Amino acid sequence: MVNQQDKLSSRLYYFHLDETITTTNTAISSTDSTRNFVDLLVNYSTFVPPVCSHDNMIGIDCNITAGPCELLNPCQNQGTCANSTDNNLGYKCQCLQGFDGDNCQYDRRPCKSTTCWNNGTCNETSNATFECHCQTGWTGLHCELMVNYCENIICENNGICRSLFMNYTCECLGESYSGRHCEITSTKTVLFQTVSKSFAYVAIIFLVAIVAFIIIMDILKYGFGIDPVKHERERLRREKANKRARRRPVIQRFTYVHERHPTTA
Repeated sequence: MVNQQDKLSSRLYYFHLDETITTTNTAISSTDSTRNFVDLLVNYSTFVPPVCSHDNMIGIDCNITAGPCELLNPCQNQGTCANSTDNNLGYKCQCLQGFDGDNCQYDRRPCKSTTCWNNGTCNETSNATFECHCQTGWTGLHCELMVNYCENIICENNGICRSLFMNYTCECLGESYSGRHCEITSTKTVLFQTVSKSFAYVAIIFLVAIVAFIIIMDILKYGFGIDPVKHERERLRREKANKRARRRPVIQRFTYVHERHPTTA
């Protein structure tokens, strides 16, 4: 503490010395008295600052407080400083609620300026817990999440729901669908769907007819002994047999006969 007071007293002393020298220079310039200036300078160079009766006071008139609180102003975050000899610092900081540290530099408050995002309001529920009251459209512990408005929304025709701020939209596939929920189908798409369904119905009916015909024929043949295609089947069998007969190869065997010459009479 004494060293700090001596340093500050020396600084004040040199400050007054410089000020006096400046004033003296002006006086010397006006009077052109170099000898008086040298004498005055010698007198000031041997000046010894006074020793104040109180350790915490400095200055020529001992009217400047030299305590750490007055010189350093060390307490942060609106802490209250008090000079003290109980520690090496020479002062103590009385911190506001939620701050601690030698200089009240640590902020332990549950609610800070950055606790609740997106203009949310922070409410301290205890000395260590908080609750954020979020603005409309935001949620989460710190109001950091946008509310998902697609949770209960179903977009038709394979549309994809995309959440927006306080709203949502359905992204429809191509230009075939439109509307709030992609529920409107374009005329071109309706025409293509109708044609496709028509071909599908025709194919299904054709297959059903073939299967029904086969089943009915089996029922008539094996259930009632009626074979409506018996004659047709016999005709086809005969035609097939005739074709085989026509194609049967004929083997011809040739016999060599010597020619007889007539006898002469």
